[in-house]
Amino acid sequence: MYNLTELGESISTEVLVLGGGIAGCFAAIKAREAGLDVTLVDKGYVGRGGESHQMSGVLTCFDPEQDNYDAWFRECVEASQWVADQHRLDGMIYETRERIRDLENWGATFQKENGKFIRRAGVGHYYARNVVMTRGGFQLMSAVRGEVIRQGVHLIQRVMVTDLLTSDGELPTGGKVVGAIGFDLVRGKFYVFKAKTVIITTGSTRAIAPRLTMPNLSGDGKGMAFRAGCEMRNVELALASLNAVGFNCASGENILVGEGAFFVNARGERFMQKWDPQRVDRAPRAVLTLAMAIEEKEGRGPIYLDATQLSESAYYRIEKAIPIVVGSFDAGGVSLRENRIPYTPAIHDHGPGGIRVDKHDATTLSGLFAAGAASDHAESGASNVIGHGMLSAIGGYRAGVAASRYASGSNEPQLNRAQVERLKKLALAPMERKSLFSHGEVRWELKERLWGDGLLGPLRTESKLKKAIGIIEEAKAEKLPGISARDYHELARVLGLANELLYVELLARCALLRTESRGSHYREDYPQRDDVNWLKWVIAKTDGKKIAVWAERIPFDEYPLKPQIS
Repeated sequence: MYNLTELGESISTEVLVLGGGIAGCFAAIKAREAGLDVTLVDKGYVGRGGESHQMSGVLTCFDPEQDNYDAWFRECVEASQWVADQHRLDGMIYETRERIRDLENWGATFQKENGKFIRRAGVGHYYARNVVMTRGGFQLMSAVRGEVIRQGVHLIQRVMVTDLLTSDGELPTGGKVVGAIGFDLVRGKFYVFKAKTVIITTGSTRAIAPRLTMPNLSGDGKGMAFRAGCEMRNVELALASLNAVGFNCASGENILVGEGAFFVNARGERFMQKWDPQRVDRAPRAVLTLAMAIEEKEGRGPIYLDATQLSESAYYRIEKAIPIVVGSFDAGGVSLRENRIPYTPAIHDHGPGGIRVDKHDATTLSGLFAAGAASDHAESGASNVIGHGMLSAIGGYRAGVAASRYASGSNEPQLNRAQVERLKKLALAPMERKSLFSHGEVRWELKERLWGDGLLGPLRTESKLKKAIGIIEEAKAEKLPGISARDYHELARVLGLANELLYVELLARCALLRTESRGSHYREDYPQRDDVNWLKWVIAKTDGKKIAVWAERIPFDEYPLKPQIS
């Protein structure tokens, strides 16, 4: 084996987990419970980075005494607009209860009355399916982080992983994944990780999205998986969501609409009745955000969330469930009791769209697993009933179990020194460049050009998508090679920008192929859902030179539920 110590600190582990949110922590815990050596690497601090600690106070939970499994399964498939991977969905409804039990055992607490969970309806729900946290995602992730530490998982924090290592030394690979490389954000110390298996749980891609400024969510795991040759699935269905205008925090709408808050336009009119007469403001996010986009386009914006009419008991539950959101509002001088708060549609990939995984969270590359918002969440299809926080917990659990089995049956991997040297040089290249542009200037320019003109917003057309692809290609050729980094923290921003731009390009190319409207993917030139021609998944993959995009028929002959197509 080559001696790699002169290239950086060399760490050998059986299971390498990338990302320390709820999916990554569950994966690490389950792999450690299997008796394996587990290393968890996070760009921030485990349990405090990304979005998990800002979860909106609720987790979906099946109650066998109140819920009908078959009805719930059908509702999930119908909410997905029939593009859910029913193999992945299988078992998840029951697993929601098991994951809540895990969380309680680790010290997380939930709001209860007379010893029973308080349940509330959430976004996309006809009736109450969510249990309510006592102090939101921050308290929950503190409990999960504590269990990670108790289990003896090796934590490496403030380290950005840039690329995967492969058995044949190639990207994309014809072999298997055997590790990764990264660097310390403060000191620049370089790391070489050797692992029998790798689990990517690095979260979503939001930094180039409009009105959002969360540079730690740059989709690094998706970028490295794609470069390694992984298939990506349903990127064009990236979930439309909401954002409280001017606030860099979770939107909190799940618990808010569950407690009775509603949306109004600039005229003070409630408009969701015409879009979803039964659920109204609890309509699926894909419906809600489309309705908001139409209201804004037709001149009835801005849109406001109105929670001023709620009871004190409701405010109490909300304040306990989403303390970060409520605290952000207070710091901004607005109150749920007194003010209508402006909300707007936003596109990010926390839901459908990402690294393609099977039921056990294995990717299309040997040795690589993915879970949480880095994965495609194909169990949701075009929209979800089970909340994505819970889906990420389930995905992390499944990935940890499956990856530990894979690692237990694997031989000691061998790393390719030439690949490590090549990828290290590529990762550190911005530190050696003469600065032509700053990453901040390029990021904000792209936001303005891609989203300011609505090229990739909720309302898409062929001409908009083609224009967006042209802007992206121009930025890749002319802007990215001219961005330098003065220190390692800035280097992470520069590399993150490239990953963000890659994901946006995949979104545009996949959206161009799907010539219909489904979920958050709304084509103004193809405004109808087309089940005859488009009950398909859109897949993207690279050969190292170009991106291939194609449609794949959904295997309904293998599924318990089949659509009726007229």
